Amino acid sequence: MSFVGIITFCLNFIRKSLQIEIDRYMELTDPVIEKPMTKQAFSKARQKISPDAFKELFEMTAQTIVKEDAFGKYKGYRIFAIDGTEFQLPKSNDISIYYSQIRGSSSPRARGSILTDVITGFTVHACIETPKISERDLAMEHLRYFEQYKQTKDLIIFDRGYPSKTLLKYLDDNDYKYLMRLQKSFNEQIDNSKKNDFYITIGNCRIRVINIILETGEIETLITNLGRKAFGRLDFQKLYHMRWGVETKYNTLKNKLDIESFSGKTVISILQDFYATMYLSNIVASIKSETDEKIYDDNADKNLKYEYITNENVLIGKLKNRLIMIILNDNAEQRGILLDRLIMQISRHRTPIIPNRRFERPSVSHKRVCCRTKKAL
Repeated sequence: MSFVGIITFCLNFIRKSLQIEIDRYMELTDPVIEKPMTKQAFSKARQKISPDAFKELFEMTAQTIVKEDAFGKYKGYRIFAIDGTEFQLPKSNDISIYYSQIRGSSSPRARGSILTDVITGFTVHACIETPKISERDLAMEHLRYFEQYKQTKDLIIFDRGYPSKTLLKYLDDNDYKYLMRLQKSFNEQIDNSKKNDFYITIGNCRIRVINIILETGEIETLITNLGRKAFGRLDFQKLYHMRWGVETKYNTLKNKLDIESFSGKTVISILQDFYATMYLSNIVASIKSETDEKIYDDNADKNLKYEYITNENVLIGKLKNRLIMIILNDNAEQRGILLDRLIMQISRHRTPIIPNRRFERPSVSHKRVCCRTKKAL
């Protein structure tokens, strides 16, 4: 298998038995092959390829999105969110030593973090580190990377685990607009205030505090450096709710793209698979953006009860094998025909947007629960 073959094989949604995936890939790309590569030979060959190759592919998708200004906007602002998660890794000495197995855990874990456009689902930056690196440290890494792309009207949303004096100062010093949810006891003056919209100074940072009463009666405390001219108090309830876009991104990564089904048991293979999946997630978001637009145009004159969007699970399943055959096609015209045909097929599979749907949070939020999503791969 050539260098290009190994790269494209890793981009072909490897989720089943490695030998089965290799045999099917080689039958697809070379139907007359008599002796397909063994999984041992592939595992040895992939160790010679730096994970940076896959990371660069992923970052190229982010650069393309920025260049084409494909981000969604709300009242003129591009809305991003930063959030972290843990990934369960396969057991091996190599992985356990590098990522360090947490006490009480049955397998090694890594800490992942992403900076995502919550409207379109495009991921601008992603990283995977040992659990010793905090989510705040990874957030700083995202912000330093995003410096080259940021605009005046960008807003970054954080959940209640992120607020700190250090992070607030960094955001202010570098002219980032932010919105964060606060935990109780972060600041005594905020906890004791009865006002719903007021300013406070923490360190050298002037911060706007907004208290919003939720339907449950719970008070949601938000902080921001956006002034009253930009957004009114009630706008922030909708803005913070938009953070849900990063949660649905993790749903796609974990339950549809099955990112935790790593295809190797070395640190190099973990990094290769991680960035290959992040690349694929942006390809999925890009095609979904196009098929959503086609569905919207098709339904524009219809009096439908609900608005419809692309069935993302079907989209991912359709990309298996088809994506690499498009990539490997040397004829630009044929590539365009194959891509148009694929988009047409995907746009036929639609799912309704049902407003005001609510789901109870599991009582033990970090305990792995059964995924009800049918597997696409």
